[in-house]
Amino acid sequence: MKAHYSLLRFAVSGFAAILVLALALTGATSTGTAAQAPQTAGLTVLVPTLNVRSGPGTGYPVIGTLRQGDQAPIVGRHSASGWWQVKPGSGSTGWVSGSPALVRVSGDTAAAPEAPAPPMPARAATARKGLLVFQVSNGGTIYVVNPNGSGLRALTTGMDPALSPDGRQVAFTRWAESQEGSPGSVWVINTDGSGERKVHDSAVQPRSPTWSPDGKQIMITTQQGGRLFSEDYCGPPKPLPEGATNITVETKCEGEGAEEQCRVELCYDLLPRAGHILRSINPDTGAVQDQPVAKYSFTPAWDPANPWRVIYRDEQGLAVLDANRGATWRLTDDPSDYTPAFSPDGKKIAVAYRQHDHWEIHVLNADGGGRARLTETPIDVSLAGKPAWNNVAPTWSPDGTKIAFLTDRSGRWETWTMGADGSNQRPLLPASVQAKLSLQHSTDDDRSVSWR
Repeated sequence: MKAHYSLLRFAVSGFAAILVLALALTGATSTGTAAQAPQTAGLTVLVPTLNVRSGPGTGYPVIGTLRQGDQAPIVGRHSASGWWQVKPGSGSTGWVSGSPALVRVSGDTAAAPEAPAPPMPARAATARKGLLVFQVSNGGTIYVVNPNGSGLRALTTGMDPALSPDGRQVAFTRWAESQEGSPGSVWVINTDGSGERKVHDSAVQPRSPTWSPDGKQIMITTQQGGRLFSEDYCGPPKPLPEGATNITVETKCEGEGAEEQCRVELCYDLLPRAGHILRSINPDTGAVQDQPVAKYSFTPAWDPANPWRVIYRDEQGLAVLDANRGATWRLTDDPSDYTPAFSPDGKKIAVAYRQHDHWEIHVLNADGGGRARLTETPIDVSLAGKPAWNNVAPTWSPDGTKIAFLTDRSGRWETWTMGADGSNQRPLLPASVQAKLSLQHSTDDDRSVSWR
């Protein structure tokens, strides 16, 4: 009887195993319900705007955008870059970054096939030679033009236009109509005039955008602290604050004879002296980070050869910011250096230099040495009693052989070019076109021209 029971138990257990195997093969469970198929992989956009590109990387052109909350199925992956190939709606496929800060991924991503990166598209002939953008005035029209002066067209309005490293986008700033203390904004637009969008809207008096070498960050100057308005003081003597002018000490008496009382009053004026800091912005996510720089810091320039390094102007000259570590140190001790601009290889820095009563273009080595003056007013102009020329806002050509700049040597502001050694200085645009533009240069830190 015991042996018969053992044989029966084996038969039942063997049947159960066969039944389980059969149910598994037919997709059923022991409860009779169908097994769920793996969920199709997809992603949800977490940021206000996300670029869709033709390939897995920021070097590929933008072919569309997704908005916050948009969902798209994943149809491929590029493991080396971490980008996903998606097919939004019924349109063609495109690529988006897989950064967790930008998208939330769900479903069975293991099923997404590995997709090769398409060939990088060749840039148009004008793009290979580079493009220039320049502003007519702060807040005025921004123009795009080819280096030979052809193809001039209006792009948008704003100030301090800066071309992205790939030459396909322009960053610029705008101020509110009530400028003092009011929030301004930072914008990006494609060089063909499409895709204009705001990437930051809570900076006060934003200026001087500069792109990181990978195009993923924009550094700006923004007002923070300091004095926005003039102040005056008359009262009991006290230590003079920095920047005091029109200083007088007066004795004021009231009453007569024995009742006369006198007091000493100190009077002075304080001119506006707004503080400025540097702020980095992610143009895709809108995330910002204020940099640990001195209270009066202006016109940053990102080193194209060393992505950690940013040069900027402070009250003592040019300084260096290590954007990775948050460390700063001096580069030059000459406060006359303004609007630094790196050469494409990162080996040279062009500056507008305050030359006593006018401006000239100087070039330095990246370590701050090897200063050379590129522009100079001819002696016959000075002997004739005419004012010295001003030469400002330098920017380098994409191959580093030329520098574009603004000059007033003809009696009006014009955009000119010259060799990187100062040779062959000449107008960029035909005289008839220059005359119609009525360019202006209004402040020490105007970054009026960009060339990529």
